[in-house]
Amino acid sequence: MARKLSLALELYADANGTVDQRYIDQMRDQDAEPVPVDPALPRFTLVVGPSPFTMPRGWEFFLTSPYEGATYISTVLHNAGYPVRIIDVRYTPNPLQAAYEQINEGTDVLGVCTFEDNFPFCRALMAMVRASHPDIPIICGGSLVTSAPSVFMSDTACDIAVISEGEITILELMESYARGSWKRDLPTVKGICYRDEKGNARRTPPRGQMMDLDALPRMRLDLWPQSRSPLGMQPQVISSYSRGCKMDCSFCYRTTPQVRAKSPEKMDRDLDWLKTQYGVEFCFFVDLTFSSHRGQTIEMCDVISQHDLRWTCLTRCADMDVPRIDAMREAGADIILYGVESLGREVLREARKGSSENLTVRAMRTTFEGGVRFGSLLIVGLPNETEESLSDMVQFAEQYNHVTRVKYLSAMPGTTVYQDAVRNKVIRTEIDHLNWLSVEQALHEDEFLNVSGLPEQVCRDAYKRVYDAYQPGPVMDFQHWPEHFQYFHPQPADGTERSTSYAGNGWRAEWSSAAAPLVPGSEQYTLDKVADPEVAAVGSTLMDCGAKKLAVGG
Repeated sequence: MARKLSLALELYADANGTVDQRYIDQMRDQDAEPVPVDPALPRFTLVVGPSPFTMPRGWEFFLTSPYEGATYISTVLHNAGYPVRIIDVRYTPNPLQAAYEQINEGTDVLGVCTFEDNFPFCRALMAMVRASHPDIPIICGGSLVTSAPSVFMSDTACDIAVISEGEITILELMESYARGSWKRDLPTVKGICYRDEKGNARRTPPRGQMMDLDALPRMRLDLWPQSRSPLGMQPQVISSYSRGCKMDCSFCYRTTPQVRAKSPEKMDRDLDWLKTQYGVEFCFFVDLTFSSHRGQTIEMCDVISQHDLRWTCLTRCADMDVPRIDAMREAGADIILYGVESLGREVLREARKGSSENLTVRAMRTTFEGGVRFGSLLIVGLPNETEESLSDMVQFAEQYNHVTRVKYLSAMPGTTVYQDAVRNKVIRTEIDHLNWLSVEQALHEDEFLNVSGLPEQVCRDAYKRVYDAYQPGPVMDFQHWPEHFQYFHPQPADGTERSTSYAGNGWRAEWSSAAAPLVPGSEQYTLDKVADPEVAAVGSTLMDCGAKKLAVGG
């Protein structure tokens, strides 16, 4: 029997049509020889909005680093000759006003990056732009609009929702707009939702994923405003060699579920570009399963080893062995992040993790013995979690002090967990839920949807103990601190000698996590305001989250 896919079937299409190939060839050619910027072409502004997420000590670089999605969209347009500008308000105290003012400085077409936790910002920004600039087209792309396009088309001023990958689609859209044939062309542009002349939402056939990632351009990091700051570009970047994931975890949303990978030659060119052009010293490879295939992993590590990089990556416990860890160590891996999530057998089965406690312990030992740090990613509150299995996870974390991140379960739109929460009326409405996701900070005082049925105190106690078992991140000397960062939970306990030998004594004595400030108005999206009372009562009564503190001036 064929495996039942949990995500929307449109995400599993392939971008292999004649039009797709034309723009793929264009991307490849213009990477080799970019078209000079033409001021007569429409000016494209791409907004990167705020996220409430904190990052643990040593991972703060991730909050400010350029990342692939926005960079690739901007780069393909820049290489095609369009005037392109990125507005980055991820760490601005009033991101809505800051973004709006910069849009007013010169925008013909507006792009908005969507994440699972920035829906209120996106909706408010689009409303402001539409009110003052009714003729500016607004294009949304990213994970959230891909998972919930109907919400964006019915409840925001979005004109076009780009589904899944956007590089081909944005080139086709901007070419149509530049020649003045937008209204005629939109019904033929694959992979979008758009508004017809009457304002009704229309859906086109799926475009699908690119088959050949070697056509992607080298990333132009200098399009980010950070490059023009006094400190210049930070030497850390977020990148990847592949897209997609062979797994189908119940809690994880993937805009590109099919696995595609760059060739070693392409990877070599990209890393050489990042090193020589931007002085990149550290890379977070965000491939969902970096070490899925042994031969490919070793091949990619051979490439990375030629570029004098320190790096980290994400992978699965089942996908680690001695040959892989040896290759990763020799290539400069600092720490490897494993999606452990839980140790409970029934929890992992329900989550479709394809893992077990034995596999986790084996991967941990293989990693440590291979001379690389092991980083656990854990979730509190998955379905089927029991007090016993949660206690095992806490003891595991405290014994080895190998934790990199813990968070309460989030019901991400488009996932099985989300669909179950809607069906069981844990989620009242999609809009309510998307608003509420914007106040989750990944701190133990966060509110959470209690789908496990465990007492709230049990979940919070477990979270706090795991949080206190964090190990240092890989960039303890981060220099590009934004002016308005906030800092949380000083922790005098250093953990094991492994932590102090890496980061020194008192490495988290000033703070354990940091983040940009919550967006003004976040207090209106707390669980007591967006969920039914019985839902709020079991996941938000014992502590005040950051958004609630905003309401009382805390």
